[in-house]
Amino acid sequence: MNYIFDLDNTLIYTDFANNIAYREAVKNVIGADLEICRTRITRDNIARQFPNLSADDMSKVIQEKEHQYEIHINKTILNTALVDALKYMKDNNMSPMLLTYSSKHRAEQLLRYHGISNLFSAKYYKEDYEGKSKYKYATSTLGLKGSDIILFENEQEGMKEAVCDGIIQKNIIRFV
Repeated sequence: MNYIFDLDNTLIYTDFANNIAYREAVKNVIGADLEICRTRITRDNIARQFPNLSADDMSKVIQEKEHQYEIHINKTILNTALVDALKYMKDNNMSPMLLTYSSKHRAEQLLRYHGISNLFSAKYYKEDYEGKSKYKYATSTLGLKGSDIILFENEQEGMKEAVCDGIIQKNIIRFV
């Protein structure tokens, strides 16, 4: 079996830090208040809320968001139940892997902050996928059989994507 873990809001709860970082970034770059969201703030949210925002200003917001994220990384919360599972897997040579849509820089920053970077046999980031979904990357590029994958995922959309890319529904464990 291949054990695959998602990062954001599965292994580490990141929405709160992400949203604070985006709110601070928007305020610092364009001097506006970002509406409070109950869900994760993304670049798309910002583009919808500020349709006249230039590409240059959006780039500055994203850069400032990364800076703010470093400041607010202490507001992320580790999913200790999954960390216990990861430790067990590592101790028993089960080779858990990380697949995330996060950038390598931000993912490594989170893993180091929480002291869990060493628990994975392999780590893959958005830069690795070359336009593929991360699960298509696992089944095609890495050559993993979908029936041999146990996936830990939090988002319904991520679960649907995984099934479309060949991972068996019953092998997906949803953590929220």
